[in-house]
Amino acid sequence: MSTQAQNKDQGCHAPDRPATCDVCEVRGRSICADLGPREFAHVEKTMARRHVSRNKSLMIEGEPNESLYVVVAGSFRLSKMLEDGRRQVTGFLFKGDFAGVRSTDASAYSAEALEDSLVCFFPHRYLEEIAADAPGVKDRLIARGQTEYHKAQDHIVLLGKKTAEERVISFIDLIGRQIGADDKDGNRVVPLPMPRQDIADYLGLRLETLSRTLTALREDGRITDVSRHSVTIPADCVSA
Repeated sequence: MSTQAQNKDQGCHAPDRPATCDVCEVRGRSICADLGPREFAHVEKTMARRHVSRNKSLMIEGEPNESLYVVVAGSFRLSKMLEDGRRQVTGFLFKGDFAGVRSTDASAYSAEALEDSLVCFFPHRYLEEIAADAPGVKDRLIARGQTEYHKAQDHIVLLGKKTAEERVISFIDLIGRQIGADDKDGNRVVPLPMPRQDIADYLGLRLETLSRTLTALREDGRITDVSRHSVTIPADCVSA
């Protein structure tokens, strides 16, 4: 067994059956939102939850993927290895996001936990059966596949057409829209669970350039309270 496979096995704790689906925070954003009582009863027999420890792999580039994963808690880094051995961070997953939308013989990317995380997973072979009775499931998976495509296109534009400052601002705004929360004064607190190097890799910047840009944005007042794990966007700079 490869080292990567060992990391995956050791980092993904044994699956358990979900006991709290009715109160799941991401149910409305997952495929479960489109299921009726009969279909949901079938899902409960085939779906399970898995705990993934920090820095361990949920999916490994080049290895088969036979399940759809829905992030219930925590976050993940998506990455690919380039031909010269360098790593390219291609995206991040947060609560409610999907991974492994399509069944593949070789996954196009690796998904590694940025923190202790929890996912629900559905074998693709069962999803096909469920989708036959619940068309909304198939529609949601198609829509999610289109979302992944548009995210990839946005990333290409981000790397090719924007300055370092524009890349960092766009990134903070993107994460703020996904998992940020407004404080009592209307400022948006943006969690950054990923290391700075991951952000730099995703934005195609040197770590030093990222650090200088964050400092410049803070000095300009466009972000405040910059720490290892979050930044704050002042209320007058928050996008509508």
